[in-house]
Amino acid sequence: MKNSDKNILSTYLLPKIIILVFTAILVLPSCNTTKFLKDDELLLNRLDTKIISADKKTNVSELKSELQQFYKQVPNTNFLFVPREWYWYRNQEPGDTTWLKKWRRNSLGEEPSILKENLKEQTRAGMQNYLRNKKGFYNAQVESEVKANGKLASVTYKVNPGTQYTINSIRYLSKDSSLVNIINDISKESLLKKGDPIDAFNFDLEAQRITSELQNLGYADFNLNYIDIKGDSTELLNGIDIFFEILPYQDNQAHKKFKVGELKIYTDYHQFQKEENVSSETLFGSEYFKESKDFIVRPSIINQKIFLLNNAIFRAEDYRKTIRKLFSLDSYRFVKINQQVNPLSDTLIDYTIFLTPQNNKWIFDLGTDIFFSNISRVDNNLIGFAVGTGLTNRNALGGSERYKLSVETGVEFKAGTPIQTNTLSLGINNSLDIPKVTKPLNLVLLMNKIGVINDKSMRVLNEEGKTTISLGYNFLDILDNYKISSFNTSYGYDFRPTKKHRLVFNQIGFNLTEYTVRPAFQIILDSNPLQQRRFETVFFSGLIFKDLTYYFQSDNGPYRSNYAFISSLELSGLEVYLANKSYNALSGSNNVWRVTDDIDFEKFAKFSVDGRWNRRIFKESSLAARFKAAVAVPYGEDNGVVSFIKQLLVGGPNSIRAWRP
Repeated sequence: MKNSDKNILSTYLLPKIIILVFTAILVLPSCNTTKFLKDDELLLNRLDTKIISADKKTNVSELKSELQQFYKQVPNTNFLFVPREWYWYRNQEPGDTTWLKKWRRNSLGEEPSILKENLKEQTRAGMQNYLRNKKGFYNAQVESEVKANGKLASVTYKVNPGTQYTINSIRYLSKDSSLVNIINDISKESLLKKGDPIDAFNFDLEAQRITSELQNLGYADFNLNYIDIKGDSTELLNGIDIFFEILPYQDNQAHKKFKVGELKIYTDYHQFQKEENVSSETLFGSEYFKESKDFIVRPSIINQKIFLLNNAIFRAEDYRKTIRKLFSLDSYRFVKINQQVNPLSDTLIDYTIFLTPQNNKWIFDLGTDIFFSNISRVDNNLIGFAVGTGLTNRNALGGSERYKLSVETGVEFKAGTPIQTNTLSLGINNSLDIPKVTKPLNLVLLMNKIGVINDKSMRVLNEEGKTTISLGYNFLDILDNYKISSFNTSYGYDFRPTKKHRLVFNQIGFNLTEYTVRPAFQIILDSNPLQQRRFETVFFSGLIFKDLTYYFQSDNGPYRSNYAFISSLELSGLEVYLANKSYNALSGSNNVWRVTDDIDFEKFAKFSVDGRWNRRIFKESSLAARFKAAVAVPYGEDNGVVSFIKQLLVGGPNSIRAWRP
């Protein structure tokens, strides 16, 4: 260790450490909460669940995690190393009615977790019933054990699950003769297989799958109440024969198959609307109503979000998709769909769609941020302040397009005397989201026409996609080192084919980045020519491909493992590079195309992957892990250099050391 570092430690840190330790010695003994307990009371201090004598096939960690949801009592937590129940006790006396003491009791404090026999028994019974009735451990036993250490209690739930029963066979039956063949076809895609463990959750999923399949075949009235699940374990060892039985409609009638009838769409509905004030037009096979002179949102846009087609077989998926896509239109605050059987035909369902516009077309937001950082040296503590504002139009072009102008500026100071400004930043950005996939310059449509993307996938992309356009300017000035000015624009698409998957494709993008290096930093660059080239003004370009990012987020429930995966590919200058090489090959020249004499086309490829895992272990506690890797490769005439702003981040709010799972 250098002498200067020792001096810093002794001068600044050592006194603070001594004060902190001394304060802890004085404060912590006074935070003893057991002195507030009555003679017959114990404070729950530890809680654990132990799985004993489990079958080898049993996933012990997952089962333990599932059982924790039945805890009726958990130990109190701490705030700044002080038990939260201490704050509750200290501010619970009859005279403690001031707002400050109420705030400390309700915000910092927690009601003491005094061990209660009835809650302990409810927890034990809940675990045992869950294992027997939901997980197929029909002989499971759960016992609770309490160990007292003074006034502190440790509770352990000992779980002996025994053998988990499995599926011996599965049969699908129907008391509605009209559905026999359909049920036979549906059963071929069953989620359940012979030998699977008995699990009520999986049975519910299978019942929901059958219901969804029938509802998508026109049986709009079919629901889970028409599925009866039975089991028979006669003469079987740890196995059960499972029966899914489809019950008939009311009075033993056959289930009806429905089609879509008439559609009426009220485009500017409000609760006080009167029919005499509304006019209508028949468009796209539906009747559109409006009270205003012109349609607030073009009917062609609304029609693209409606998947209920006149005289088509009813599909629950189309009904839910219609609601979801209409809600995605920013111009509308509420969406309501009424349905009723056509009075002239009992197999037709008529729909009336009510769209309630937003009260305000424009919205304004303002936010501030204060942050603090320490960059290794005591004399480099930084305090920052940022202000951001945004102005949004939720129906910019009459088609529910969302336009946003955002401005953000910030300043960062070196803490000390005198205060010195370290960094200035400014960002002015415009974005326009169009709620459809536009056709001009659309590479995705071209890929569909040449067969790279099939028609089914293209239909999904059109239904679940939107177009995004951006234009902006960003400025960063690190006063002692350099300035970066960046002008950028992009044109692309945002696809969300399912709840778990998302694809963002920026097809066209341009970015001009200009560096201004100050003398103090130039001295560093002069000794490193490679680093010097990273601070040269460059032009990033993408004519048919700028970047592609894929997102995946699992949804396995709160007490199971969930994970996310993000992968991205970014290219710059590829089209220019290929055109340049082709021209040189045909002309026999060896020219290198440049934007100007001083500005090059930046040519590089960058690929990154980001994996995240988390699992909830208590109501407010989770385990999380993250892995991130990336590589950036220059090509062409860039001589192994990637521009500074495209290099990989190793710190800050986006690093692997700081993220929200």
